[in-house]
Amino acid sequence: MLNHFGVRYVVFGSHVARLNGVEVETVDVDVVPERAQENLERLAEALNLIGARWRIEGRPQGLRIDGGLGARHFLGDSVAVGLITRLGPVDVVLEPKGYEAGYDALIPDATTVRRGDIEIRVGALADLVHSKELLRRDKDVEHLALL
Repeated sequence: MLNHFGVRYVVFGSHVARLNGVEVETVDVDVVPERAQENLERLAEALNLIGARWRIEGRPQGLRIDGGLGARHFLGDSVAVGLITRLGPVDVVLEPKGYEAGYDALIPDATTVRRGDIEIRVGALADLVHSKELLRRDKDVEHLALL
């Protein structure tokens, strides 16, 4: 969907590991978008089309976004925006740990992975390891052992 809308993004988080063949558990997809206004508008359009709602703990269906998702939701001081969609949970991560410049910091080492007819820009495995080493959450420590 993001490709269809021309969104410039990098998949990051645990899906980097999964797309590189490392079996780690994850419940969502982390997407790091380029922060240009027009790109964020396309991102919001794509997410609205798949029913984006605020992800709220204890509310599996999430919470309706009044007026729909817009670029404005990604332009403030947020580091990440948690959403639930008809296709599953999505985190729009604007400042990944260790790569606070976001997309611009990750894109130089990103690779392209093909899944069927779809090309997906994916952050580098080394960048994911670095980020998880900085985060040091329990799940990150578990993942580091596999990475």
